[in-house]
Amino acid sequence: MNSMLAKGLMAPPHAGRSNVRGWIAPDAKKGRNLIYWGDYDTSTITIFSSKGNNPSPKGKITEGLLNPERIFVDKRHKLYATNIGGSGNGDITVYKPGTTSPSLTISNGVDRPTGITVDAAGTVYCANVGNNTVTEYPKGAKSPSRTISMSTTPQYLAVDSADSLYVADGINVTEFAKGSVTGKALGLTIGGSGGIEVDKSGNIIIIDTSVPSIDVFPAGQTKPSKQIVVTSGDPFALSLSNSEKTVYMSVGNGSNFIIQALAYPNGTTLTNKITANDGQWPLAVSPDAVL
Repeated sequence: MNSMLAKGLMAPPHAGRSNVRGWIAPDAKKGRNLIYWGDYDTSTITIFSSKGNNPSPKGKITEGLLNPERIFVDKRHKLYATNIGGSGNGDITVYKPGTTSPSLTISNGVDRPTGITVDAAGTVYCANVGNNTVTEYPKGAKSPSRTISMSTTPQYLAVDSADSLYVADGINVTEFAKGSVTGKALGLTIGGSGGIEVDKSGNIIIIDTSVPSIDVFPAGQTKPSKQIVVTSGDPFALSLSNSEKTVYMSVGNGSNFIIQALAYPNGTTLTNKITANDGQWPLAVSPDAVL
């Protein structure tokens, strides 16, 4: 993995789509208590149970995927994937629970998409590294209702309980109130931003790629109250479970990737959750902590 990817930047799209046939096991069709792990190179998302360590795969999704960068699962258990190698300048594909074919594909306003998040109302937010914007799509819409222009490259997104949007870009995290295109720089003391989540209390959980570590910033604070150092490998995506009891993280560990888990909010030790080489950096749990 080169240094650009270690910092969360996108790689050039690959030409081919996956030839792995999609499937989902009957006991995983409702979409609950699952981990989705994306593989950029093979354009595949593999599904695992969130129970136990190193569980066997519960399914694979391939249709509509082409170099997935980020993934997210909303409160209705729908899966969203940004495909940087998708149609035109890339696209977003949406999958209903238990299905392997997209129910919706969004390409209007998408320009080399990376970060994605969905709020409780079903509003979709997409970070576009092709033109340094974040586009907003009302539930079910194929065209953006709002476009936020960024001065730097947006990479990771999150929303909080007030539907404010958080954009992580380089060393910055910017907060946008619902409906606003004017952001507030939060001034968090990080050397490089990775995956980001916000819990129900407003605490910001973010990967600092410069340490690397998982840092927890209390609402309104610029210094972390907790820093969990990643001692082996390069962390990429971050996902907070709906119960807010577990944080999951994808980690590049040499030539392989693994998923690690952290008990939240009190845990200080990362443990290996999935070590099978079935994915890379895109990661989501079902459902995510959609507030």
